[in-house]
Amino acid sequence: MLLASSLASLEDYQVYMNHILHTTKLTNQTTKILTYLYDGSRYFHLIQILAYNILSIHFLLKTKKSMSNSFSNLDKFQLRYFYIVTISFILLMSIPGFYITYIGRTPFVGNEFSLLYFSIIFTILYLILAIVGLKQIPVEKNISHQFKNTNSPEIHLDELKEIEISLLKYFKKEKPWLNPHLNIWNVAKSIGTNRSYVSKIINENLNCNFNQFVNDYRISEAKRLLKQQPQLSIAEISELSGFGSVNSFIRIFKMNNKCTPTQFKKK
Repeated sequence: MLLASSLASLEDYQVYMNHILHTTKLTNQTTKILTYLYDGSRYFHLIQILAYNILSIHFLLKTKKSMSNSFSNLDKFQLRYFYIVTISFILLMSIPGFYITYIGRTPFVGNEFSLLYFSIIFTILYLILAIVGLKQIPVEKNISHQFKNTNSPEIHLDELKEIEISLLKYFKKEKPWLNPHLNIWNVAKSIGTNRSYVSKIINENLNCNFNQFVNDYRISEAKRLLKQQPQLSIAEISELSGFGSVNSFIRIFKMNNKCTPTQFKKK
């Protein structure tokens, strides 16, 4: 569009702009071509917006799944708020952008303040996303390169079974889930295997993700403490069970038991 406009004469460009802004008649073939290109660029932009939304949400959900398969404490990354704000931002930005692209420039002629309002809204949304993004705790990128191999060769079922036994024995004996910062790389290193095999066993053999697997142990420990040591506070039980925060403990406990820790204690 930029190239075509620069190649057109000043007169043709003025005719084209008057047509776009005031729906005046087109006088020659060049102005018609410019108009076709303008309309085409608008439709292409609409397709871009839709494609961007679909791909962005797809990759966000894919990342969410990947994080659940790698970390035992997701609350420290504030992911729930990040996903909500980011997806809301994508949709809120897309709706006015889609609308403006669809209706074109004509409705804004003589009403420049309406464009100012849209600009202010976009700026506020960008600032909100930037603030939420800056508050995120970076995911540990360099969790030791020697455990970063995700393209592992095929492994025999008997070997996977041995790793599964080692995994369950390690969790029962060593209680690594008491560490609120536990991740799948720590576990793989401790039982002498790699992340891919641990993830495969947990996902396919135990039918859950790493986050759920670890939190099941934490919930069991919390229930034991609630019954055997009722004098402990909810905050103390949360810490002794390996949870990263009290809010995380209460939310996960309620999700698993359909009641709060306090309600469970009174049963």
